[in-house]
Amino acid sequence: MEPRAQSRGLAIPTAAIVALAIIAGTSLHIWLHYRTHGVFNVTQIGLAFFLVINVMIAWWEISLFVCQDQIRAEYEAIREPYRHREMAAVAQVFARAIPIQRIFHLSEWTRIWSTYSLFDPGYSDRRSFGYNIDVGNGFTTLIPATLFAFGMTFELGPPRVLGVIGIIIFWQMFYGTSVYFFQFFNNGRQKGHSVRDVLLFVGVSNVLWFIFPLWGLCSSIELVMDGSYSVFR
Repeated sequence: MEPRAQSRGLAIPTAAIVALAIIAGTSLHIWLHYRTHGVFNVTQIGLAFFLVINVMIAWWEISLFVCQDQIRAEYEAIREPYRHREMAAVAQVFARAIPIQRIFHLSEWTRIWSTYSLFDPGYSDRRSFGYNIDVGNGFTTLIPATLFAFGMTFELGPPRVLGVIGIIIFWQMFYGTSVYFFQFFNNGRQKGHSVRDVLLFVGVSNVLWFIFPLWGLCSSIELVMDGSYSVFR
């Protein structure tokens, strides 16, 4: 009998898939922008990097909605074995290999959420704010974020229109993250976890949604005020 890994075909560690997706997606946008305009623009590069990540996360957030029962079952299975050693579970998630032919299967990304639930059980509960704000982000920002990313290069419409779209999505991201952080600490989710683990996993994984949405907001406002794409040129 062939080993299970062979029977499932070539598999790649989750961390490698994530890194390749971010690098490839960002590089594509940088190359397209340089080919079209002959410039490397820091704002375009930074926002393209963030929007590629957001699109990937949005796909995961759709899996949060579609596969919630599986996520809950996984969380219940790992909650006690990984109590006080949550970072070991995180390491296992990103070391886990996913078969290439299943990379776009929503069920392959549930471990992200069941493991995050070790820090915030709300992600295994349809009634929680964290669950609903992330599901909402997944369904409502996937298309606008993609349009904005390509719109910085290809001028898909008037700059003021793209600016308004940017103001809407970037403010939504910033506001949602702000309220999420408030409810996380207001509900005492940090209790029982070391400061280091909370900073490394919850802090680092969410801080991008403070920094880059503010950058995107400023750029979108400039699009509206100037009525030109000069901010990306």
